[in-house]
Amino acid sequence: MRGQNKMKRMRAGQTIVAERERAESESERMQARKKAHRKKTTSVVMALLVMAIIGLVCYIAIKEFSEQHSQVSEKVAEDIRVNAQIVDEDNRGQISVRIKEYIAQLEQDLQDLGYRVTKVTLPTSTSRELYVDLDGQETYFKINTDRGTAVSAEDVKRMIKYLEERDLHPEYVDVRVEGRAYYK
Repeated sequence: MRGQNKMKRMRAGQTIVAERERAESESERMQARKKAHRKKTTSVVMALLVMAIIGLVCYIAIKEFSEQHSQVSEKVAEDIRVNAQIVDEDNRGQISVRIKEYIAQLEQDLQDLGYRVTKVTLPTSTSRELYVDLDGQETYFKINTDRGTAVSAEDVKRMIKYLEERDLHPEYVDVRVEGRAYYK
């Protein structure tokens, strides 16, 4: 039966030598396929290994940058000098570096205009608003931290002048909107 199967596979005019050569050539093709498969697998493994190494290098670099950045942020936070009393009505316990920087810059801008900030209040349930008290002024000023400190300081100066000229003594002046001021 085995011989018959072999005979069936052989075509007319084909010799046993030709059959052996065909089998050997199939074997060579199989070996070439295996070799190509191993090469492809090796290439994929190498690519994954390279990607893992690059990922590790990036992770280390980001971690080092993050550590350096946090050290710089801590140093900047220590360097910020706010002379005014800061009152946190929400008792959050921690005032952000951004707010401290804003208050320090606002103090400087108002000082350049001849005013001294005595107290800054962070009102309840607001994140972008400050109430600023000035030395010698009964009125406090509502300021938005999204606006520049110099612009807000100029608006405060103009409103103080306006109120003095008209002998007005409001409870507060709202200078949160550029080009407009309200008092009550």
